Amino acid sequence: MKFTGLSTVVFDLDGTLCRYKMGTAEAIAATLERTGLSPDVLGPTEDAAIRYLELWHEEEQRESDIPFRTRIWTRLLHEHGIDDPGLAAALGNTYVEIRLPSLELEPVALRLLSSLRARYRLGLLTNGPSEMQWPKIERFGLTRYFDAVLVAGDVGIYKPDPRVFSLLLSQLGAAATGAVYVGNSYEMDVVGAKAAGMHSIWVRTDGEAAGDSIRPDLEIDRLERLEEVL
Repeated sequence: MKFTGLSTVVFDLDGTLCRYKMGTAEAIAATLERTGLSPDVLGPTEDAAIRYLELWHEEEQRESDIPFRTRIWTRLLHEHGIDDPGLAAALGNTYVEIRLPSLELEPVALRLLSSLRARYRLGLLTNGPSEMQWPKIERFGLTRYFDAVLVAGDVGIYKPDPRVFSLLLSQLGAAATGAVYVGNSYEMDVVGAKAAGMHSIWVRTDGEAAGDSIRPDLEIDRLERLEEVL
C-alpha cells in the first residue's frame, strides 16, 4: 500500500522512534541490587515488572508534586508492606540512572525523519509525564526534525483520547484526513488516531493483539518500512 494525498506525518516516541535495550524486569532487579535490597522484596521480578507498568499508566495521568518515579516506587513498596518515602525516592532515582542510558534511537530514525521532513509536515506526540519525556526528546535532539512536539503531560490529555491528537494537528495547521499517525501501540496509537479521524500506521514489533472493530490503515513490522509507503 502506498499512501497518497498526505501532508502530515505524526510519530509516537517510545517504542516507535526509540526503545530501551534494558527491559523493565532487568532494570528493577539491578535497582534492588544497587540499593542493597533483597531481590525478592517485591516478589518475583517479572511480576514486579508487570505491576510497575500498570502503575506507570495509572500514575502518568495523575497530577502531583511528588516526582513520577517516586510515586510508582512508593506504591510498589507499600503493596509489599514497606512505607518509606526516602527509600522510594532513592529507588526511583536509581532506576532512572540504571535504565535511561540503555535508551536508544532506532538506527533508521534520524535518516527517516530527515527524508520525510523534505516532503511532509512532521509532528511528535507522546504520552507520559513532562519530567520523563522532554529529557528523552532533548537528549536525541529531536525537536529540530518536527514542526510541532506535544507531550501529553504538558496538557493533561493522554492518548488514546482523540482530543490530544486533534490538539497537535491544530498546532501543525493540518487536517486529520491528510495526516497519518505512526506508532507501536494498538490501544494508544491506532485506536486514538482513528478516533481523531487520522490515518494510522501500526509499527507492530511487540506482538500486541489487535481489536476486531478498529484496524490500522497499514501494519508494518519495522520502522524502516515507512520509506516504502510514504
